[in-house]
Amino acid sequence: MKRLLFMLLCAATLASAAAQPYRRNYAVPQLTDEVREIRRAGAWKPASTDEVTLPSSVDNSRLKYFPAVFSQQGGSCAQSSGIRYLFTYEMNRLRDLDAQASDENTYSYFYTWNFLNEGIDQGGFAEQGLNIARRQGVMSLADFPDPTFISGYLWQSGYDKYIRAMHNRVKEIITIDATTQEGIDQARRYLYDAGDGSEHGGILSYSALASGWTFDENYSGPSETGYGYLLTKLATDGAHAMTIVGYDDTVEYTSGGQTFRGAFIVVNSYGTWWGDEGRFYLPYHFFLTDREPSVLSHEFTGCRCMEYTPQVVFCVRVSYDSRNDLAFTMGVADKPYATTPTLTLQPVIAVNQGGDHPMQGEYVDNGNTIELAFDFTEAVERYAGYSEPKYFLTVTRSELGKLGSGTLDAFSVIDMRDPSQKREYVCELPSPVTLNKGANTFTIATTALQTTSASPVSWLDSFGNALTTPYALRTADGKYAKFAVTDYDPGAGRVTIKYLYQHDGSRNLNSLTD
Repeated sequence: MKRLLFMLLCAATLASAAAQPYRRNYAVPQLTDEVREIRRAGAWKPASTDEVTLPSSVDNSRLKYFPAVFSQQGGSCAQSSGIRYLFTYEMNRLRDLDAQASDENTYSYFYTWNFLNEGIDQGGFAEQGLNIARRQGVMSLADFPDPTFISGYLWQSGYDKYIRAMHNRVKEIITIDATTQEGIDQARRYLYDAGDGSEHGGILSYSALASGWTFDENYSGPSETGYGYLLTKLATDGAHAMTIVGYDDTVEYTSGGQTFRGAFIVVNSYGTWWGDEGRFYLPYHFFLTDREPSVLSHEFTGCRCMEYTPQVVFCVRVSYDSRNDLAFTMGVADKPYATTPTLTLQPVIAVNQGGDHPMQGEYVDNGNTIELAFDFTEAVERYAGYSEPKYFLTVTRSELGKLGSGTLDAFSVIDMRDPSQKREYVCELPSPVTLNKGANTFTIATTALQTTSASPVSWLDSFGNALTTPYALRTADGKYAKFAVTDYDPGAGRVTIKYLYQHDGSRNLNSLTD
């Protein structure tokens, strides 16, 4: 009943908001080391240096790859731009699919946002969501529909949904410096043919302040793309991310008695009622004048996508009531008797994220319990030589808020490296295991632990003399060796062994000290 009343209240609130649109101002987020490194590594130049004559206008929002203009919820603008618009467009451009033909072709910005927002209504950077898409993938709307309200801060549950998400991947995150005419021209080239001669170009995300801006809402000057909404003054407050989908070199903007030509076409995430079908012209001039970086971003962000098939996946079911307490680490070692992993990898999701909420979020039936799947594929090449891999899952429980508690209910590893022989290795748990504070480690051996036996040996007899009793051993390749201990130095821990090798009629007598 409580849940029903809450949902009715949210519906009434949303209806009121639709009647009288209101946008809360969000503070400029603090730049993270992760985003700095992504921008540094992603500095972009066209793949082809050949001179290309650009057309005077491009509008990629009219291509089938671009999703429907929508109205974001809360401070999700960076993921609305980076995932719903940018990633959706690029994934469909790669696959030549119609974004609006199916929910499977449009991607959920809530999937990334709710891993990044600490369980509260706050913003971030497009690069953070794109990095999740690069390492883990993104769910489609078919698997993660837009919720009707944001306060549940939902995480989706279901191994199959996470594994399907792993197929939708970012290959590369790119950055274009937009503070020079060269940068503006590079962005135009990217919008035209992605810098590599593609039939259709890419699109870009950028950020700016978005409260107090001024528009000419009836722009009637020159244009080839036909929009009637032109930005004439930059905003002074409220951080916001938007999406550049094209350009029009014929658009004119006048300031201080001087006319400047050319503008980017921007799609906002405030719905089609805003601007001109959700779009507006952003003059190049604003990027070329002196201004504070927080007013209008220096960088444009783009991405390239790729087809991807996961090879090894960790599947985990936990029940816990404060998800930001938990961090998951995957690991592997060789041989079933290994006690610690020799190679570890931490996923980019569900690592002390999501705030003091149940695992699936608030207002969800059985919300403490969730099925998660993590991609371990990027580690596969590094342990390809392991003949008998043993997998490790470590669930580290901290107390990062209210005192949480819960259990690990299931753990398995799916090996899909051989498509014709998919294997699933299951951790045998007698019952749900309580997660204690600190590291909780669970293991799966892919082969049974083998034991061998031999006569008990004391290197020294009761008189202190080294034993010389011979032993016969069969080697792994089927040959035989006979050896005897001839001397033992207990101080140095050194054993002298005399061994006789006999095979195919040959006899070799040697001594070995180790």
